[in-house]
Amino acid sequence: MKLNISAKIYLILILVLSGLIVWPVFLQGYFFHHDDLQVMRVFEMRKCFNDLQLPCRWVPDMGYGNGYPLFNYYSALPYYIGGVSTYFFSFVDSAKILFFIPLVLGGISMFLLAQKLYGKEAGFLAGILYAFAPYRALDSFVRGAIAESFALAIIPLVFYFVLKTAEKPTKWNIVFGSLSLAAFLTSHNIMTMFFMPFLLIWILMTLYFQKWKNLKPLILSFLLGIGLSAFFLLPVFLEKNLVQTETLLQGGSNFRTHFVTVSQIFIDRTWGYGGSQFGPVDTISFQIGWPLWWFVLIAIPLVFITFKKNIEKNLIGVLFLTMFLISIFMMHNKSAFIWEMIDSLQYAQFPWRFLSLSIFACSLLGAYYVSFLKTKWQMVAVTLISALTIFLNWNFFTPREFYPWINDQQKLADPLWEIQQKAGVMDYLPRTAFEPLGRAVNYAEVLDGNAQTSSYDVLSNSFSFNVDAIDKSTIQVPVFDFPNWEVFANGVLIPHNNNKDLGRIVLELEPGQYMITGKFADTPVRVIGNTLSLISLILLVLMLVNESFANKFARASS
Repeated sequence: MKLNISAKIYLILILVLSGLIVWPVFLQGYFFHHDDLQVMRVFEMRKCFNDLQLPCRWVPDMGYGNGYPLFNYYSALPYYIGGVSTYFFSFVDSAKILFFIPLVLGGISMFLLAQKLYGKEAGFLAGILYAFAPYRALDSFVRGAIAESFALAIIPLVFYFVLKTAEKPTKWNIVFGSLSLAAFLTSHNIMTMFFMPFLLIWILMTLYFQKWKNLKPLILSFLLGIGLSAFFLLPVFLEKNLVQTETLLQGGSNFRTHFVTVSQIFIDRTWGYGGSQFGPVDTISFQIGWPLWWFVLIAIPLVFITFKKNIEKNLIGVLFLTMFLISIFMMHNKSAFIWEMIDSLQYAQFPWRFLSLSIFACSLLGAYYVSFLKTKWQMVAVTLISALTIFLNWNFFTPREFYPWINDQQKLADPLWEIQQKAGVMDYLPRTAFEPLGRAVNYAEVLDGNAQTSSYDVLSNSFSFNVDAIDKSTIQVPVFDFPNWEVFANGVLIPHNNNKDLGRIVLELEPGQYMITGKFADTPVRVIGNTLSLISLILLVLMLVNESFANKFARASS
């Protein structure tokens, strides 16, 4: 991926200007946002690392202390990065790094894609439009939606490497294409659902432009990307029935509550830090942003006027226009019949999440427009539009308030610790469990019989304690049951069930002394996913270190 000198200058300029949107993460302490579980999730991922639970699936402290399979379903990639960061930084700072990375990466990745399509000046404009899009400020400093923010930062790279691989299937293009796709697929499930149809169209379109000559390398890169992410994707889709996903659709998460009006999308620039509510009275902003959507008005006639002059270029413009029009329709209540027909779409919860597609399309349409200007006018237009974009939107990239006193000691101790333990408790609750009304105790309880328990210890993927049972006894472990928890008594696997009131692991023990251990084991689905990811990783490594192996991949189209 070589850049000429002027392209590097544009890239550096994007990095410098990104300081206007990332400065809050450098302040002492922490800041307000809705999803205030980022530090907790990073902390739980670090526990998985320490216990060699890789991939991380079960977190022990959430679910109000009963544990639940968070990373079996929830966006994993950002927290793997956060977990690694904790070996060098505090947990709070590691969480702030997760805000920083996508805010900077988004502008860079969009620059690379738009530069490849339309040239470096147009690429610079697209990078600025994307970096300063208000929805990205909403994700970072209002909602605290780190996973979605990562997905939006990565998806331009996926489109970029599809184009690069279709044109020239070098080992580096194939490897980076696979890695970018895997990163996107493990970042945010909803963004995967939104962007994947357009990505597939993009793949077909680029292959058509290249006369299908590099079909096999592109398919191989795509399959390797899916393979790398299989450890996460397979459980997400095939073990969905093991958790109470219906809770994600109830109450305030029902999509019918969160449609937006035309005025909110295009005109209203009121900014707030409240919530999404029924009707047009939301206390946060759902704008596409100025001047982003203005380029749609320019691009529509431009496509028709210039279509025959450059069919390939304008077909790409039509794709982005289509993406934009679909996205704004899906945010409006007129699309309710589609939401009701597609059950999986309802897990998006908030129709305004389609702003992700809107800002992606608008940024590229801005580059598309500039590419039609004569060279001497491109620089003028890019400078003026970029300055206007920054002026109109940079002030959105700030939290409501800062808490300079918050550090690891405060965030990971009561009362903040308990708040994080019970937050989101219903999101991925095992099917056999019930919402706990209080925090789990830190010992194994005797529900029936005469017994004493001692030395209770719990890790991210295991627990242990001693039992001295005088007579037949029923013991409850303060851990939610879920496939595949295995329980051993004195090293021998024993059956267990779950408490019908809470869904915790329950054991029936005959009189005697026992060393009880529990281990969270993989299901067949997870084993297959892990194996596919490992095989894919080995293939990528072989491509990098073995030139002859890489050449076979590069010549796969012959």
